[in-house]
This record gives sequence, structure tokens and C-alpha cells, in this order.
Amino acid sequence: MHDVVIKGGTVIDGTGAPGFSGDVAFTRGRISGVGKDIGAARRTIDADGLLVAPAWVDVHTHYDGQVTWDPQLAPSLWHGVGTVVFGNCGVGFAPAKPDRHSWLIQLMEGVEDIPGVSLEQGIPWGWESFGEYLDVLAKMPRTLDVGAQVAHGAVRAYVMGDRGARNEAATAGDIAGMAALVKQAIADGALGFSTSRTLVHTGVDGEPVPGTFALEEELTAIARGILAAGRGIFEWVARGAAGEDCAALNEDMQLMRRVAKTGCPITFLLAQHNTDPEQWRSQMRLVEEAVRAGERITPQVFARPICSLFNIAGDHPFTFLPSYAPLKDLPAGERLRMMREPETKRRLLADSDPNTTGMSLLYQNPLIWERTYPLGSPLTYTPAEKDSIASIARREGRDPREVAYDFLVGNEGRTFLMFAVANYADGNPAAVHEMLNHPLAVLGGSDAGAHARVICDASMPTYMMTKWVREHPAGDPLHMPVELVVKKMTSETARLYGLHDRGTLAVGMKADANLIDHTSLAMDYPALVNDLPGGMPRLMQKARGYVATFVNGEAIQENGRETGARPGKVVRGTETRGL
Repeated sequence: MHDVVIKGGTVIDGTGAPGFSGDVAFTRGRISGVGKDIGAARRTIDADGLLVAPAWVDVHTHYDGQVTWDPQLAPSLWHGVGTVVFGNCGVGFAPAKPDRHSWLIQLMEGVEDIPGVSLEQGIPWGWESFGEYLDVLAKMPRTLDVGAQVAHGAVRAYVMGDRGARNEAATAGDIAGMAALVKQAIADGALGFSTSRTLVHTGVDGEPVPGTFALEEELTAIARGILAAGRGIFEWVARGAAGEDCAALNEDMQLMRRVAKTGCPITFLLAQHNTDPEQWRSQMRLVEEAVRAGERITPQVFARPICSLFNIAGDHPFTFLPSYAPLKDLPAGERLRMMREPETKRRLLADSDPNTTGMSLLYQNPLIWERTYPLGSPLTYTPAEKDSIASIARREGRDPREVAYDFLVGNEGRTFLMFAVANYADGNPAAVHEMLNHPLAVLGGSDAGAHARVICDASMPTYMMTKWVREHPAGDPLHMPVELVVKKMTSETARLYGLHDRGTLAVGMKADANLIDHTSLAMDYPALVNDLPGGMPRLMQKARGYVATFVNGEAIQENGRETGARPGKVVRGTETRGL
């Protein structure tokens, strides 16, 4: 007898094969039956009219700190995710010498905009090596399965100390030490290694993340260390990846290809930039050439426009102005009152941002107001051109900065402005659709857990299922079949990271599954909540329509309510080679 049978649903099995009406059974955390008349169970769930699919595998998150104190891992919990991978973009918390804890926190705070107060109060530490980090995580009860990569920033600081932290050139001894450390981390269970070379990624002190300027010899040696471990992938954020330097991006892509010639698999983030809307095509052509030459390079693409959400209670372009400093730490209500004063408004609108690194690079883009829109209701991430801040300013004969300012202080400070940082340069979603449909591209970039006050893209899977499958129905040029969308969020992402025990509904695979009322599936409007350690804020976005999500055969949420089950485990690369 099975433990659970989900009966009579439309099974979308994660392989891309056509959906079919049938049953799916779980027993002791594994799928024990798929098909018709597969036997009795201790619990039978009627899935008539519902989709049954594998739980989503999200490979680009930043839960590195949150995973040490939070068993729940929302917002991912509310969007059908069963497995998350973190340690992306060259930042993480292991290996970590005791005197580097605060430095690693400041690095993560600067690069991924996770409140340092929350990291200081929330992380229990208790590890030095990467393997010990995974051991600490394994002792905690948790809802989702979690996997980690070892990050260049932590590795460089551990091996080179202050020289590594300051991005000084590595010696031959340094390089050998880093390669050996990465090899050991993967042997201990890391799913891969990550580095970042974009100047947008800086610590709190404004210094680029360690590894930003690493030379080819260093990167190649680390790639060979990954190969020597016998498994693992190299995650790479290219110089210029945020659109801040398109010429540098071309050069970095060539460097990536040279490193890929070692045989080490590489994955990188690919997006359409506002400054050069066609550059992603040349990057994709380079990937096609590399694959034809036998190199393993996989672009990770995004589900929708990459958006920063501006709000008075969170962050916005005025945050970085010198004259904003007295307002920064005020309670949201007092900050709003002050910003409504004419003199404060005059001073802020006259000020300029002196920063030349970090998020300021994005917010100083002259096209920012052309691609910033009020986040309307009903919720849409693909607004019309006429609704941009720049378009409104032209109609009203005003400065777009003043228009944006008035939106932010209006509606009692509850308005969000959506800045499409990338993937919306044409004012339509056609480029994203084309990227998603490329056979070499894998879905990534949710950034769940990062940029807590300005980004809430953990809802990416729900967007995929609603925008591309339902909002653009069959026959629409932008339609994507549900079977393809599910495959992109399950088996494709799982296989990219060597997770061969999940991502499809087949006998013997992990019993990770979603039961979905697709007709009612929807994302809630984002909201700022103060539930991080230290009472710090983050954006939260829930969903409706997930009837149940199962991890290792146990329901972790049903109809938007957490069950309290904690079946999640630490995913070690050495344990997921398949059946």
C-alpha cells in the first residue's frame, strides 16, 4: 500500500512529454507509482481538474544566511519550490575563519542587499570549513531541500586573507590553495563554485567582491579543481552583466570560453540590457559556438523583466543621495512626513549621487525613467510604454525625477515603482520569451532571499505558469506549453546542478510534487514585512492556487497554509547521482 495517491489529475511529469490523466503515488519519500490503477493508499487526494507536477527546483537564490535560522524559506515556500540552491554570485558564508564573520556579512549585505543587522543576529556560525557549514545546516529541521555552492569571495579571503579581500593578484601558491579548497568543498557536498566579476557587486565599503579582477590563471586553476573533484559546476557573473559596461561583457565572455576549454561546465546569467538591447544575441551565438566546439556553457535566463521595486519604506534612487542620509534611518512614517516637506523635496531633487559602484551604477543610467513604471493593480510586470515615468513626465511637462518622487510620497507611501533593470529594453516581453525558448537556456535568476527590500522575484515559478502558459494561450505568439514550462523549472534546473534524483515524476524519484489549480493560480501584490531578525524589512509575495506542495513525500503547504512538516534536507552533490 502506498503512503499517498494523488488521483485523477493531469500529470505534467517534468520531461516535456504531453500531459496525461492519471495517478501519482508516494511511499517513504519516493515516487512509488505513476499511471492508472496504481493501487490503494493510506491517503488518497482527489486531483480532478488539477495539475500534478514536480516541485520546482530554483538554482539561483541567496538564502545563504537565512537558511541558518529560518526553517521555512519564504517566499519560495509559497511558490511551489521544493529545492533551492544558494551560494551564487561569488558570495557566501563558508569557508569562514572566526575573524572574518563580520567581513563576510558586510560583503553579503553590500552585494545582495540583505540587512547586516539580520545576518549578525540570525547566523549562529559554528563552522569554519565548507563541509562543517553543511553539517550545521543538516542539523536544523527545514521545510525545503537546500543545496549550496562555495563562493569565490569566501575562498579568496580564507586563503589570502586581506590580500584576497582587497582583490590583489593571487600568487601561484594562493591559486593552488584556492583550487584545493574548492575541490575539497565539492567533495564535502558543494554543488559548485561561484564567482562575480560585475562592478555592481560591491561590499558595504564599496569595494568590489573578491574575485572581480581574478586573472585567467586563477579561474582556470579553480575550474580544474572542480574537474578533479569529479562533479560540480562553475557559476559565473560576467563583467558588465548588469549592463554597466557592454564592451567589458564581450571580453569577459571570451575569457569564459577559454576557461570552459578545461572541460569544466560553466553557467552564467544572460539578460537583455537597456544600454544595448541586442547584445544578448551575440552572447547566445557565442554559447552556440562553444557548445558546437564541445564546451559546456549554459546561460541562465530570467522569467520576466528584472525589476527593482522602489518604495519609501524600502530603497529607491534617492536613497543614495548625500542629502538623504538624515532620513535613511527614520521610521517609515516619519521619513514619509519629512519627504513631503517642500524644502526636503527641493533639496533631494537638486542633489546628485556621487557613488560610482554598486547599485548606483544602475540607478544613474540615463534610461532609468524610460523603464520605470508605477506597479499597478491588477499586478503586471509588462506595463505599457505610455505608463512609464518618462512618458508621464513628457505629457505633464515635468522632470521625471519629480514625477517619480511624487509617486513615492503619494498614497500614504504605499506606492511601488517598478524599474525594469533589464529584460524590458523594447518595452515588451518578446526578448524574454525568445531567451526562455532557446534550447540551450535554463531558467535561473530568481535571486530569492537577496535584495530583500527591492526585489521579490522568488515568485518567478508562479509567473512562468500564469504569464506564459495562461495569459498567452495556445495560438498566441508568446504562448509556452505547460509541459515546456514545467520542464524548465524542474528537470532542466535539477540536471544543470547534477541533481538526478528529482525534477521528474517517475518511479524511484524523490516524492517532490505540486498540486495546482491552474485556473486560479495567481501572485499576490508584494508587501514589505518586518520579519527578518532585528525587525528588518523584506518584500514578501505569496500566491494562490497551489493546492499542495510535497517535499520528500510530505505536504509542506496546503492551500496557502504551512503544514508544519519539516521534511527538507541538505542536498550534497555526492548524494544525488541518480537511481
